[in-house]
Amino acid sequence: MFVSQPEFEFSFPPELAQPGSQHWRVIELTLHVPWFLVSVENVDAEHPGCTITRTLCIAWDSDLVDLLSTIEPHRVKGIVCMMPGWKSPTNQWTSREIREVWRCRSAGGNSVLLADTAGEKFDCSVVPDHEQPIEQELILRVEPTAPRQRHRTKPNRRLRRANARKGCM
Repeated sequence: MFVSQPEFEFSFPPELAQPGSQHWRVIELTLHVPWFLVSVENVDAEHPGCTITRTLCIAWDSDLVDLLSTIEPHRVKGIVCMMPGWKSPTNQWTSREIREVWRCRSAGGNSVLLADTAGEKFDCSVVPDHEQPIEQELILRVEPTAPRQRHRTKPNRRLRRANARKGCM
């Protein structure tokens, strides 16, 4: 689903890299299908007050469910579903912020159901012809976070004087 070329490899400082990892400046999507960005907070084992948020690109909804099943829910800070043009009224890539991820099972097969921040439920892959009864399991509910407050800074003294001369304050 994601591919890159050797000329796009990025030289990352070895002391900051995960062992065996490679870093890329450019990746390409090989299919125009929905995919996901998942932001996960990690706590530094040596410094418990220090956290870093890693954002993962995930190709399939089944991989999303598998990953979320292994992570403590409070560590997931956000999920975005990237929607291709054919799923968008503008024919351009768009995104939907995800609040809930559900696994659905029936005799007809398995599927994934998503709910966005507006509460609209949708799927983004091939959904089997489910047969009743359909078992739905909530995999994760992302708790909304409070919006960040922007810190207002006071203009420096020189700027205040210049604005005062212009009658701007």
